[in-house]
Amino acid sequence: MGNCVSVICRLSVLILLGIGVFPSLPVAVASPEIVPVTDMRHIKKFVAVEVQTQGSAEKLGISGAELTDLTRVTLLNKVPGIALEGSSGPSPDAPERLNQLGFFTCEVWTVGDQYIAAYHVDCNAGSYTAQKTPGSLWNQAILGYGPKDEVSDAVRKGVRAMVELFATTFASARVEGGVR
Repeated sequence: MGNCVSVICRLSVLILLGIGVFPSLPVAVASPEIVPVTDMRHIKKFVAVEVQTQGSAEKLGISGAELTDLTRVTLLNKVPGIALEGSSGPSPDAPERLNQLGFFTCEVWTVGDQYIAAYHVDCNAGSYTAQKTPGSLWNQAILGYGPKDEVSDAVRKGVRAMVELFATTFASARVEGGVR
């Protein structure tokens, strides 16, 4: 395992240790922390919404493009009144300030494509100014494993749950900030 990425190595160790036997059960879910929400109060549109996949994802039928589409649709439905543009980040000629531009990105790592597969979904969100401030991003992650035929569905559900959790946090930040 010398040339594994550290997360993939850890996922491999979990599989090798035989932790649990439940299909597609998340092993760990990051506990919600108090997120500095002041940056989120000013977001007027999301300019980067994307899900990237790594590891054995394609062999398991997990598509980054499909997950990105699911994330965008869910975000639009769960955060009404906020525009969604492109997925490349802020435009240099955009009239908005950086703190008015938001992002939601996830990385999906999978390992295994035989009988059992493990997955890790890690999502970050916030305004572009938050990226420059350590500890100010919204971040949640899940880790799970199960039969390879069920992992793709578990990852989709996990990504959707992450978007919904973020939408709840985002809506709360806007209400607390007097933005409706």
